Amino acid sequence: MAIRKALLLLAVFMTGPACAAPPAQPGAPVEIISAEFGIFDASKPGELAFEPTDVVPHRVGQRYGWVIEVRTKRRSLSVREEYLLPTAAKAAAAADPLAESLNIATQRRNQVSQRQLVPVDGRIIGEWEIGPHEPAGQRHLQVIIEDRLGASFQYRVE
Repeated sequence: MAIRKALLLLAVFMTGPACAAPPAQPGAPVEIISAEFGIFDASKPGELAFEPTDVVPHRVGQRYGWVIEVRTKRRSLSVREEYLLPTAAKAAAAADPLAESLNIATQRRNQVSQRQLVPVDGRIIGEWEIGPHEPAGQRHLQVIIEDRLGASFQYRVE
């Protein structure tokens, strides 16, 4: 009986806060280990087939983006992507009825995406796809992680 009581107390103690992993701290630092820009190969579903490059083929459906390796204790990261649109993209946006229905200012050159990403195996990934009306041209993309510049990429769609 004393052994059962001791085991029960031990079990309660082991599952209590003293042995629980500390929760991820909202203010925990984020260290950028590496950052690469490139294209993704869609022919390999379920696999991260990524090829670093600064040239994205101007082909509808071509997947492209970035992979950033991070070191942090945070469970998720606030990530904002800001990029400059080429002049032709502004004209295409002005002619797009969807853009008008969303009341998007067509004069704006910066386009922004904001999301929460969960690091998987120490990496976060941002992925895009060439659309049917996306023009070719030079781009500049900045990835802001937790309100700090995480990476900056120059690339061309051609």
